[in-house]
Amino acid sequence: MAKIKTADALATFADKGEISRRSLLIGAAILAGSGFLPEMARAQEAAEMLVAWWGSDDRHQKTLKLLKLFESKHSGLKMDAQYGGLIGYQDKISTQFAGGSAPDIMQISDNREALIASGRLLQLDDAISNGKIDLADANKSVVETIKVGGKLYSIPWGLACGCYFLDTKAFQDANVALPGPDWNWDQYAQKAKAITKASGGKVYGSADIWAPAGTRSLYPFEFFLRQRGKSTFTTDGQLGFEQAELTEWFTFWDDLRKAGGVPPADITAAEAGYESSPIITGKAAMYPVNSSIASSLQALTKNKLVCAVVPNGINSKSLSGPTVGAFINASLQVFVNGTSKQKDLAIDFLNFITNDPDAAKIQLMARGVPLSAKVAQSILPDVSPVEQSMANVIKYTQDHAAGPGITWPTTGGQVQELMQRSHQAVAFGQGSVADTVSKFFDEAGIILN
Repeated sequence: MAKIKTADALATFADKGEISRRSLLIGAAILAGSGFLPEMARAQEAAEMLVAWWGSDDRHQKTLKLLKLFESKHSGLKMDAQYGGLIGYQDKISTQFAGGSAPDIMQISDNREALIASGRLLQLDDAISNGKIDLADANKSVVETIKVGGKLYSIPWGLACGCYFLDTKAFQDANVALPGPDWNWDQYAQKAKAITKASGGKVYGSADIWAPAGTRSLYPFEFFLRQRGKSTFTTDGQLGFEQAELTEWFTFWDDLRKAGGVPPADITAAEAGYESSPIITGKAAMYPVNSSIASSLQALTKNKLVCAVVPNGINSKSLSGPTVGAFINASLQVFVNGTSKQKDLAIDFLNFITNDPDAAKIQLMARGVPLSAKVAQSILPDVSPVEQSMANVIKYTQDHAAGPGITWPTTGGQVQELMQRSHQAVAFGQGSVADTVSKFFDEAGIILN
């Protein structure tokens, strides 16, 4: 016999006026005696959601506590977790979407545009307009930059910017001064080479710009372009720069690599996550990455880390364009699966991580500065020194940047992968800078068109 959806059946009869309220209650009692209502109650109580993210153990532990807190506020809810390092994370999410088993809530970065275009992620505009997600105290400019096609599909899980983390012990041992916020790329290269020389090659001055778990190399190039009044992409989704700019960028890193300022390609390629990043293994004094991992990095080393502003123009002479190429962005974006059976609970979770004061006390700045200015202010007394330095860098960047970042085209993630491969090709000597630049433009043209 087919199972009856008890609540639907009773509600339908009641709406049609075919039974009185008294009859409705009698019918409910009969169904309860037959075992249908307990089954319905169990279904309601068995709500379960899978949340996926990447990061270090510090972020994992804080997020697991966060899920427990959310469970405690929702009787009968079970929160499951899927987490690990960044490398391989996005491939797994894509595989899960293809197999119909994607998480209910997830961090996504590289291919969000493609997932949105395929209709796999939930649009959140209605949830915001009806107050289910409260963004009244949020950084509005950052929220605007993550819209796709004028629609919002994600919530920033914190605010961040591109930066460098510095190992203060390595600087001290090499007798090299820590940089100020107005340093430039020439000074960066000088400091990197000086640290390598002072250590006898045991510690390189900096990690390379294509560090696999670090910056994702298209972003630093974006910062460089913004210092010249340009960008990686135009508003109509084409490349926003010429071959000359990419040639200058690749040449800068190729020269620094050959001078010993950054490690050889094989050392950089061996990085499998933050735990094996050169600033943690003691092989590099500077590490380019998103500021949101401040607490995660610090938890992996006894050496004191500080957050530094991305260097200014490529040359020591002043250039046209903004002083700071970096910009304030969503440190991480959290999305809801468009086919989730728990959309309402998932939306509630997004509001919870944005505005709940108890949640903020658990997270602190594990994913960057909180989106809500009120929440961010409330936790400042509790953050660590490296997180405080991160907050200072974000404030400086916000005050000196040209403006908000741009929205990538749908295939922007593929261009980022192309940039990563191109950096690797030059680093491993698989092609000259000129040949690599030419191939980049050929392949990018195919991707974008």
